[in-house]
Amino acid sequence: MNYINRRAEKLAQRFILGQVIEHEQVIEEVKSEIYNIEDNADKITFLRVILEQNAREHQNHLQICTTKNDCPTSYDHESIEYFLTQELNRLGIRTNNDQFSIEERDEAESKLDKILSDLQTLKNGQEIIYDDLKSELDSLKELFFLGKKTWVQLLLGKTGEMVISGIITETISKSIVSTIKDASKLLS
Repeated sequence: MNYINRRAEKLAQRFILGQVIEHEQVIEEVKSEIYNIEDNADKITFLRVILEQNAREHQNHLQICTTKNDCPTSYDHESIEYFLTQELNRLGIRTNNDQFSIEERDEAESKLDKILSDLQTLKNGQEIIYDDLKSELDSLKELFFLGKKTWVQLLLGKTGEMVISGIITETISKSIVSTIKDASKLLS
């Protein structure tokens, strides 16, 4: 885990995990933090981590909330989500409304891990190919905030590119295509 991830997780622990104290305070803290981060990729990572932590806490809260229609805690989480999404938009990242639920995200991650596990058995003598593919698939785990449709399209594009360029063989691609077909069911 890199410094930016840890920094974002610390902020989320202080202000979001357990219960949001005041969304205005969270927003001000995030503004202050991203002001001090120069690199746009680091800003995106920072915002993504907080957005995911906020979404996770909001989902946890909704499971026990008794005043769902007029809940101040939900309002705080929704305000934070809106602000973070706006900041990502300013950085050129468009998020979609078809966001992954925690369960869908876990399922997609397990499918990516299954692909890597299956490829591990074919790895002998092809470490460079395996490492390249592992790197590509691991990077997809950081992009769930893009939404289901965009994420699956990115997965298909990355896989197609590797098949066409010859990085992965037909045998490997059949396994990946089978898993992708399962993953594309997430869109429905």
